[in-house]
Amino acid sequence: MSGHISNWELMAYSFPEIFEGKVNLITKIQASKGLNKIINEYRSLSGNEMIEIGFSLKKVFEKLKKNEFIGFLVDQSAHPDYSAYIDFFGHKTTSFSGPAKIFLKQRPEMLLGYFIRKEDYSYVLKFEKIYYEDIADNNDENIKLLTQRMQNGIESIIRNNPGQWLWFHKRFKHMKN
Repeated sequence: MSGHISNWELMAYSFPEIFEGKVNLITKIQASKGLNKIINEYRSLSGNEMIEIGFSLKKVFEKLKKNEFIGFLVDQSAHPDYSAYIDFFGHKTTSFSGPAKIFLKQRPEMLLGYFIRKEDYSYVLKFEKIYYEDIADNNDENIKLLTQRMQNGIESIIRNNPGQWLWFHKRFKHMKN
């Protein structure tokens, strides 16, 4: 998983070149069909596959059974009806809980991957493992706990590299007190 940190599109594009295997990217359908087509064509140029939200669950399970990589961007606001309210930068805000549900059901390794742009405009690719072996059951409480761990990882990266987070996508539009 990752977020809108540094050049996330370049990270996804370069993944097949670095690791000799594609990543299946969970993508949001854009409002403009033309723009959606263009963006997804560019995202798949290096061999990656797009799985659009709404058509994703069955495909994700198929890809995980084949031991393929699944890429989620987890730093966006989610609709309150299918999300968990978690703490993010001191605010209770929505976060997609689908990745946590999938991870708790299938139990693949969970990595937080991200690029950091250096002063010379080159990039460093980093991975951090998100541990969840201590979470046994796939219930609402544990889904929220794992979703919080994912968001803690994203928040830590942003705190360490605040100028590299692209956050104009209204991350805090659904909040609770």
